[in-house]
Amino acid sequence: MDELADSRGLASDPEALRARLAADGYVFLRGLLPAERVRAAGEQVTATLRAGGWTDAGSPLPGSRAAGPREALADPAYRAAVMSLAFNALPYLAPLRETVRRILGARAFSYPVKVLRAVAPESGAERTRGRYVHCDYMGLGVQDMLTTWLPLAEIPATLGGLAVRPGGHRDRPRQPRPLTGTERGWSTTGYSPGDVIIFHCLTPHAALPNTGHQLRLSADFRWQQPGSPAPSEMILGPAGRPFELFSRLLGREPWWEPVPAGLTLRPRGELTARPPGPSQFFTIDSSWQRWQPPSGPVH
Repeated sequence: MDELADSRGLASDPEALRARLAADGYVFLRGLLPAERVRAAGEQVTATLRAGGWTDAGSPLPGSRAAGPREALADPAYRAAVMSLAFNALPYLAPLRETVRRILGARAFSYPVKVLRAVAPESGAERTRGRYVHCDYMGLGVQDMLTTWLPLAEIPATLGGLAVRPGGHRDRPRQPRPLTGTERGWSTTGYSPGDVIIFHCLTPHAALPNTGHQLRLSADFRWQQPGSPAPSEMILGPAGRPFELFSRLLGREPWWEPVPAGLTLRPRGELTARPPGPSQFFTIDSSWQRWQPPSGPVH
């Protein structure tokens, strides 16, 4: 695979960031965030999962529960890790929020639902859902939504990590399929705490196989402008609470921001059933107008 293009030098230039996103479908910024803050959050997540029986001295235990995020929510240790203040503070770090807002606009906000991925090494018969090539519009249905993916610990090539297909955001939609790791036209890198990759909701991406001996820990935070309807499940949580998810937990933290007032919410299934509208960044392939959502989740 090719190496991701590092756009760290463009982080303060809105026009350059938008141009890079329009051209490649992603922006990779090495060392954008304070490494010690991200590493500390990752260490707290690791300690919580270890206490819950996920690992022993960093190595996943037999029968590890490190599944996809939806399945993992049934585990108390995973829920505790997702609710930790250190983990929840990450999308509110100024360098990340300011960079996303330079691309999307000043009112862009991150969804209260934050995704923690704890991926164990794969056996020959297993394949994690995150290994399937997909784009995030398929799961959320918001045009020009951006995903920020960041490692919570070192992720060398042996642990896999995120791969994207540069330019794929301008292609026709394709059905999800496994990424083999040997395909041409894809890019990845070795990741360290502090690195961030931002990609468009139509950009094909997938995780590479974890062939190491420890959990791969990463986080997804997704962002949009308030002018479009947002998936209600990403704002109110899977239980559909009457108030913003985590608002009671985080409301007293000085770094927390609520979602914009007056935000229109729609069920995720309603949003994903319709084709994406025009993008503010690039011209999308006309075949997206015949878009049909996949039959099941692939994230």
